[in-house]
Amino acid sequence: MDIIDLRPDLRVLTSPPGQAYLLRHAGGVLLVDTGQVGDGSTIATALRDWGLDREALTQVVLTHWHADHTGALSEVAQWPNVEVLAHHGDAAVIRGHQSTEESLLTPAEEALHARVADAVPEAPPARVDHEVHDGELLEGIDARVISTPGHTPGSIALHLEEAGVLFTGDIAAEYERQIVLGPFNNDRVQARRSFRRLAGLRCDVVCFGHGHPLVGEATTTLHEAATARSVPDPLG
Repeated sequence: MDIIDLRPDLRVLTSPPGQAYLLRHAGGVLLVDTGQVGDGSTIATALRDWGLDREALTQVVLTHWHADHTGALSEVAQWPNVEVLAHHGDAAVIRGHQSTEESLLTPAEEALHARVADAVPEAPPARVDHEVHDGELLEGIDARVISTPGHTPGSIALHLEEAGVLFTGDIAAEYERQIVLGPFNNDRVQARRSFRRLAGLRCDVVCFGHGHPLVGEATTTLHEAATARSVPDPLG
């Protein structure tokens, strides 16, 4: 995992093929996704670099159940003061109480999946303290939950309008300087509808589960993609 600052209060922790994010706020620190198994030590390092310890982490929000986003949760969930939040559609999978629903891959996605899947260890079961719902405003971080099913049943984006940050999860991705539908969806038609829900959300930074974040004027490219006649889907 590499640690890259996007703003003084926001950093991305890259863990190929994906990434996680830390955001400081008045009540503590928010972690969006956890990366892979073993990435907990890098998350702790990123906190220490801010002069903080593990007790500063107050919320972990999971955008969906995939192992490159939940792999380190079983470790991080043991830290003091952490509340773990996930959408009710994925919570049972994260807890290990329900089997996973496989993605329906296109031929182009099958080739990509073959290259990356074996490099991502399976995520151990972990607790979820609070199951979120579409439109819910999360107390303490002033974040609005946006349900984006189609990638997984419980995929979400997280919009912090006052902080000016949008976390898209995997419903959208940055690929070769374009904003596209994220790959490996369990319902592509539904995923395309969810992608369009990201249009018009005001923010200064867009944080994807995969691909480079957008900062400043570049954030308009997400709105353009989400309102295009056809959803950009190069692997579809």
